[in-house]
Amino acid sequence: MNSSNKENVFPKIYTKEEINSIEKYIQEHFGKFENVFHEIISPDIHVDICIVPPCKKRDFYILITMGMGAHRMNVPNNLSKYNLERAELVIALPKSWSLNQDDLQNEKWYWPIRLLKDLARLPITNDTWLGFGHTIDNGEYFSNDTKLCAAILTEIQCLKEEYTKCTLLNGEEVNFYQVIPLYGNELEYKMEYGANMLLEKIKGIGSIVNPTRQNAIIKDTFSSDDEDDYINEMDDANWHIESIRKKELPVDEINAYNHMAIYLRWCIEHDLMSQAFLQEYKEIIQKVQIDSPNIDLRVFIQNELDGQLFSSIFNQIGKDFADYYYGENESPYFPSDIDNYAIDLIGEERNYSDEIQDEAYLFVPFNEKYYQDMAKVIEKRFTNWQGQFFDESTKEPSSLAIAMMKYLNCECIYFPSMKDDDPITSEYSYCKKDSNHEGFIPMLITVDESLWECLIINSDPNSDNNDDYTFDLDKVTKYRQKMLTTPIRNGKEVLAEHINLRKEESDEDDIDWKNEVLGEIKGGFENNSFVSYWNYETNMTYPLILAKIPVNKPWEVFAYLPFGGWNECPDTLELMAIAKYWFELHGAVSAVMTHDVLEFDLQKPVTKDKAMDTALEMYGFCPDVVDQGPENATVGSLADTLNKSTVWYFWWD
Repeated sequence: MNSSNKENVFPKIYTKEEINSIEKYIQEHFGKFENVFHEIISPDIHVDICIVPPCKKRDFYILITMGMGAHRMNVPNNLSKYNLERAELVIALPKSWSLNQDDLQNEKWYWPIRLLKDLARLPITNDTWLGFGHTIDNGEYFSNDTKLCAAILTEIQCLKEEYTKCTLLNGEEVNFYQVIPLYGNELEYKMEYGANMLLEKIKGIGSIVNPTRQNAIIKDTFSSDDEDDYINEMDDANWHIESIRKKELPVDEINAYNHMAIYLRWCIEHDLMSQAFLQEYKEIIQKVQIDSPNIDLRVFIQNELDGQLFSSIFNQIGKDFADYYYGENESPYFPSDIDNYAIDLIGEERNYSDEIQDEAYLFVPFNEKYYQDMAKVIEKRFTNWQGQFFDESTKEPSSLAIAMMKYLNCECIYFPSMKDDDPITSEYSYCKKDSNHEGFIPMLITVDESLWECLIINSDPNSDNNDDYTFDLDKVTKYRQKMLTTPIRNGKEVLAEHINLRKEESDEDDIDWKNEVLGEIKGGFENNSFVSYWNYETNMTYPLILAKIPVNKPWEVFAYLPFGGWNECPDTLELMAIAKYWFELHGAVSAVMTHDVLEFDLQKPVTKDKAMDTALEMYGFCPDVVDQGPENATVGSLADTLNKSTVWYFWWD
C-alpha cells in the first residue's frame, strides 16, 4: 500500500441528511441500537460504533461503524462505476461478550472495537480503499486470549438477508462489509487461493467472533479432494480451558487435553488414522507405536492440531466410529464415558463441590492407568458398534410410542429395536449419574400395548377403549398427585402380609414350606444385566423409552407409571411402599418396566446375612419368580442369586 498522505484538516463527517439515512438504514436492516460508543478524539474522520444488542431472532451483538463512509476512498478508476468509494464496517460478537466500560479497558474485550476503528481509518492513512475480499494482517495476535491475527472483509454473513448498500439522498451508495477475524494460516491461504476459496472454508464458523474458534485450514488439512463428507469438529480444548478459567478451577490447563489424548492414542493404536495424517505425522506415529506410555499426545494436540480433534484426521472407519461415539451427544458418547469414569474416581459429592464444580474429568491424573481403563471402555464401544444393527421399521417412534411419551409428560429418549443394547445401557448409566443432581429417576419402558392398557386403566379408565391412544392428561395428573399425597404404608408390613398369603396358598396346596419353598441358599446365578426388554425370537431389543421421571424419590415413579393392580401384582400404593422399603434397606431402584416385568437396579449385591430374608420378601411380592422360575427353584436359590447380582427381576404371569 502507498505511504501516508495525511492532511491536517478537521475530521470528515457525514452531513445531517446523510447521517439520518445511515441511522435509518441500520435500524431497519440490522436492528435498533440502544448504545453508541462515541469517539472523543477524531483526527481525520469521526468514527462512532453503534451497538445493536441481541434479540429473540438474533442471539448476538452487531457492532457497526458510523462515520467511515464520510471519507471517499481512493478506488481505482476501472472500478468507479461500482460506487465503492464509501463504506461502513460490521462485526458480530457473541451475547456473552462484555461491552461494559470497565471490561473494555482490557484488550480481551476491546480488540474488535479497535479493529473496526483501525480499519475505518486505514483508507485515509494509506490513501487506499477497502472492499470485498480485502484482507489485513495485524502482525500479532489481537489479544492474549486468541490466536486470531488478521481479518477479511466480506458481504454481511451474520444475517440471512443480504444488506450491503445504503443509498443516500444524492444517489451515492454506502457499502456495508462484515469484518471476519482470521488465523495466520487462513490469511496465507487467502493470499494463495483467493477470497472466495477461503470464505468457502470458513463458512459456518467465522461469522460471529469466537476467539478460540475452529481453524478452517487445520481442520481441512487431512481431507482428500474426492471426499464429500462434512468435516466435523469433534472437540476443542479451548471449550474446556474456558471452563477452567471461568470457574477458576485449581488445575493445569493442559488437563483440558487429557481425554482428547486418550481417544487419539487409542485410534492410532487401532489403525483408524487417515493416510494424510500418517504421512504428515509419521514421526509421532512411530513414537506412539514404540513407546506410547511415554508419549504425551496432549502437547501434540495442543501444538500440531491447534487443540482440536476433527473427523478428517481419521480414515473412513475411524470417521464412522467417531460420528457414532464422539459426534452428537447421543449414547454411547465418549465425553460422557469420561465423565462417568471421573465421577466414579472422584466421588459424586466432591464432583459437585466448590472445588471441582461438576468438572471431575479435569481432575483425573493423566497416567497409564487412566488410559488403560478408558481403552477398555472404548474397545467395548467399538466392538458393539461393529456388530450393531437397527430395525429400520422402528427407527421412528410409532403412534403408541408417541402416546406413551406424551403420557409420561417428561423428558424422554426413544430407542428403536437394535441388536446390541450398548446405546441403551450407556444412556441409562449417564442418566443415573445425573439423576440425583438434576432431580429425576431414569426408567426404561418398553413400547407395549398391554402396558399402555394397564397405565390407562389405573390412571384414566374412561380412556381405556380409545383406539387412537388419546387420553386425558389432566386426569392422569390428578391421579399422580393423589398417589403422591397419599400416606405410604410400612413396606415391611405390606410384604409380611404377602408372605402370609404365600404360606396360606402353600398349606392349601399341601406344599412343604420349609423344604419345597424355602430350601437352601445354593444353586443361584449371577444377574447383572437387564433382560426384560429383549425379544428372544428376534434377538433384538423391543422399542424402548428412557424416561426421566421428575421425582426425587425412587419409589414415586409408580405414581407416574401405575403398573400393577392385576392378578398377584401389587397395586400402585403397595408398589410404592415396597419400593421405598427396599430402597432404604438395599438401595434398590426400579429401572425397567414391561407389561409384566419389573427390574430393579442396585449398586451392590445383597449381603449373605440378608439374602434369605430379602428373597422371602421377593417371593411374597412376586411368587412367580420361584414358582415359575428355573427348575427346582426355591427361595434359597433366589437368595443365592441375590448375593451375586446387582439386578433384581420380577415377572408376573
